[in-house]
Amino acid sequence: MKKAVLLAFLFLLFSNFVGAGVIEVITSPENASVYVNDKYYGQSPLNIPINPTGRHYELIIEVKKEGYLPENRTLPISPDIFDALIPVEFNLTPLNGTLYVCSNPSHAPVKIIGVNGYEFVGKTPLNVSLKPGNYTIEIILKDYLPHSTRVEILPNETESLSIDLIPLNGTLVIMSEPTNASVYINGSFKGNTPLNLSVEPGKYIINVTKDNSWNATSIIINPNKTYSIHLIIPKKGLPLGLILVILLVIVGGGVGVYFTKFRKDRGERVNHKEQERALKNILSNTVKPYMTMKTPDERTFGMSHVGGRENNEDNLLVLKLQDACLLAVADGLGGHNAGEVASKIAVDTLKEVFEGEYSPGMSDKEVKELLRKAYEEAHKRIKEDAVGEREGMGTTLVTAFMRDGKAIIANTGDSRAYLIRNNKIVERTKDHSLVQELLDKGEITEEEARKHPMRNVITKALGIDFGVDLYEWLLKESDVLLLSSDGLHDYVEEKRIVEIASKGKSAEDIVRGLINEALPVTKDNITVVCLEL
Repeated sequence: MKKAVLLAFLFLLFSNFVGAGVIEVITSPENASVYVNDKYYGQSPLNIPINPTGRHYELIIEVKKEGYLPENRTLPISPDIFDALIPVEFNLTPLNGTLYVCSNPSHAPVKIIGVNGYEFVGKTPLNVSLKPGNYTIEIILKDYLPHSTRVEILPNETESLSIDLIPLNGTLVIMSEPTNASVYINGSFKGNTPLNLSVEPGKYIINVTKDNSWNATSIIINPNKTYSIHLIIPKKGLPLGLILVILLVIVGGGVGVYFTKFRKDRGERVNHKEQERALKNILSNTVKPYMTMKTPDERTFGMSHVGGRENNEDNLLVLKLQDACLLAVADGLGGHNAGEVASKIAVDTLKEVFEGEYSPGMSDKEVKELLRKAYEEAHKRIKEDAVGEREGMGTTLVTAFMRDGKAIIANTGDSRAYLIRNNKIVERTKDHSLVQELLDKGEITEEEARKHPMRNVITKALGIDFGVDLYEWLLKESDVLLLSSDGLHDYVEEKRIVEIASKGKSAEDIVRGLINEALPVTKDNITVVCLEL
């Protein structure tokens, strides 16, 4: 009885699989999820049995894998399938990834190299859809080092590259007359002339010194270019003024300019024309080596003294307005006495603009706009007048507009404004100078700045390179406001300036005291304007 039951069970079991077929699902890559008529069956590779039903029907086989496009296939099943193995293969297509490439500088050519010789070419910034895989990214831009890197692009993900291209160095050849001069670049000693250097692109200040004399210029080095500079170092006794560059030969590229004010020694030998000019200046200065200005109430006093020079290239302005006071100091620079022309244009333009356009009750914003307008107009006029022997002339200009307990200061160059209160300096303008830049970077100390061989190199001047800084200072009773050219503050310590200003009995007393302090030591003109509150 038991044997009969077992045979019957085996017969029924066998009869269910007689003629059954198998669907073999194969995917590349493997481990894809397999669905038949929306029913999950497992992971590929996978065998799925099918039974004949005696009729035609269809199976929908779908495979899914993360990072790949889903695919499906309809498989017709006939009633006469017996012991059949039906392979169904899927070669899955990966979802694309995204590659984003940017560079500094931009618009750099990009080549993307993939497998099987695939290449794509574009320019940064670039956003491209790529099949998953490994790629080589090449960026080649003229005047920059080539850059190459490898990236892996993953399905449905974004790979970002931000590349700072490295510029090729430029070559700088520095020569001097006389030779064997010490060369300083941005304040650092680099060797003696003649000198050949490989230099990273950028702006540089070049100073050559020998026997306590020097010359300086600045230059912008561009990638993969060669620059030659020949600087003549003035001998003691030669006529000096503004010397920018004696010879500057540039092989492809630009130049930026810093301005050097050289000091003229007394008793120099000059040509005939300069002798005539010098004689006129000496006669003029013998009669009157200084000029003064003051307001009727004598609270404001200014003096410009020839100081340690043969002619005075400084100028000043003391102008009483209806409800305000306007003060200014200008320090001219340029050869052939052009400095005094530039400084006079500056103060005359300032006076003209404010006398013609200022009206009582103007807002502080309008006053600042008027100051900027005056500076721009002075800059324009000086440039237009800088022809022939006056070519390259320029001037500093520091201005103070006082009204209702407030001072609005405008400054270009290295003349200064000081606000002194309770025996100390509480406000001071910042010079447009190389030394100030070195101070700001922490590369030198205040003491080193006072003795720095490039302390007369300025970075802004009206008529040459425009730029103006504006300040607002609140004034209090007993404050002292000073404007000065560098003939004072380059030779008299600020501690001493404060001491004299604090002890002075009047604006005139303060100005005369400061100029008398500077006269024995200065090598420049001295101009000081003072307002005592």
